[in-house]
Amino acid sequence: MKHTLRKRPEQRLQCLRCRAAWTDQASADRSTFPCPEKPLVHGFLGQREHIVYPTWAKDRSCATWGCPDPDPSHNWHGPDPYCDESPCPICLHDCDCDVCEGHVRAPGLYRLIDSREG
Repeated sequence: MKHTLRKRPEQRLQCLRCRAAWTDQASADRSTFPCPEKPLVHGFLGQREHIVYPTWAKDRSCATWGCPDPDPSHNWHGPDPYCDESPCPICLHDCDCDVCEGHVRAPGLYRLIDSREG
């Protein structure tokens, strides 16, 4: 799928769907990574985070997550905040945008927070 780009205040181009970013149109045109049409974490492999918790409470307890088997050893639910170790498709993907390639510094794209509200 083709990326839908917009110009950010930082003057880089960013896909509205997957968050990939490029310095200019020529760089975006060279990209071979198709847009998966869902938000992804972009950046250097060792810096990516995917944090999942209910944003209204920032609470990962068994009660909040409706855990069917509450256990005192459960401190939180959801994936590891640093999930580069797992085969997470949100963090680990073959993106060749300028942020993932290291040409643009965009710390905000290293982190993705999903809300499980409602």
